[in-house]
Amino acid sequence: MTGSQTWPNMDLLGACWMIRSLEQSVASVSFDEQNNLVAGGWDGQIRKWNSDGDLLWSENLPDRITEIIFHKNQIILTSGLHIVNLNAETGQINWQHPLEGSADSAIVEDDEIYATSSVYDIEHNDFLESAIWKYSLEGEQKWVIKLNERPWFIMSHQSRVLVGLGRPMSGWAEILSEGEIINHQLETSSPIMCGTMTSNEVLLGHADGTISNLKTTENKLEQSVESLQATEKIRIASLEGGELVATDTGNKTIWAEPGAPISTQAIGFKSSKITTHWSTRWSGIEGNLEVRDLANGNLIAKSPIPQTRAIFSNDSRVVIGSDDGKIHVWEKDMFSRRNQSDSSKQSESSSQRDALKEKLRALRNK
Repeated sequence: MTGSQTWPNMDLLGACWMIRSLEQSVASVSFDEQNNLVAGGWDGQIRKWNSDGDLLWSENLPDRITEIIFHKNQIILTSGLHIVNLNAETGQINWQHPLEGSADSAIVEDDEIYATSSVYDIEHNDFLESAIWKYSLEGEQKWVIKLNERPWFIMSHQSRVLVGLGRPMSGWAEILSEGEIINHQLETSSPIMCGTMTSNEVLLGHADGTISNLKTTENKLEQSVESLQATEKIRIASLEGGELVATDTGNKTIWAEPGAPISTQAIGFKSSKITTHWSTRWSGIEGNLEVRDLANGNLIAKSPIPQTRAIFSNDSRVVIGSDDGKIHVWEKDMFSRRNQSDSSKQSESSSQRDALKEKLRALRNK
């Protein structure tokens, strides 16, 4: 089933609550619990704005910022080769440590930092080795685990630290606090490319199109799962070929939308009782931002947008960062008012057209 291809008149970029910018392409964005916004750039610039949009500070780090984590009065980042800890109030660097290869991702669990790194061999077009690191909040290295497989994601779920693994091991692993790794195999040996979680389960996306939980296979799609979002009732997978597929927990396809490759996706806030889904596409020449009704795939709004690589959402805001340095933020109430206003104008315009048609028909019948 394919979502309805309606084309509402809503000016999506014009409905932004605010637009901010970096002096370089945007690589990562995030909100803290107070809706303060932090954005990191491809060349290491990082800026923080308060919930009203006022700039609080701006700093420069060694390299591209791929992960932003808020914890107490600290911001933990991955920046190029480094794991970095900043003072959240001032942006001052508390400490930073180089990892082996690229610092890929990080989480905080039980007041301790877990980070992943990988070494890429350009000649062989593959990852040579990877590692999982543990640091205290004060910057003390606790241990490092070396791996032959790359962890494609790391997450904390119900006080457990989990990673999804590529070849040759594949499957997933639990990382214990003492530095022990417990590997778990699945029904498919296909590498795990991405993962997400709901309040009660972890979902994994595989290179062969499989979607699994930590125990069994849930679904098998036609192409590699590039990214995955989920609620308790619906899963949204972006596939390698550009298709966006929504399935229910019974593995029935609810809606699917083909198109250019998906750059980013996120489940957004509710607007007029509709849960929104946000995605950006990039054809190699042009990009588009699409907002849909999560339940049925109906298009709410669509706008051209430069290539994007960063998106984040919470219950009240959505933020997207683009290669032109622009950071667009949508706020729930403003978005809903704008959508209702544009829908009313569209309905009024449609009524006027219908009335004009009736008059023309009446004249022809005279």
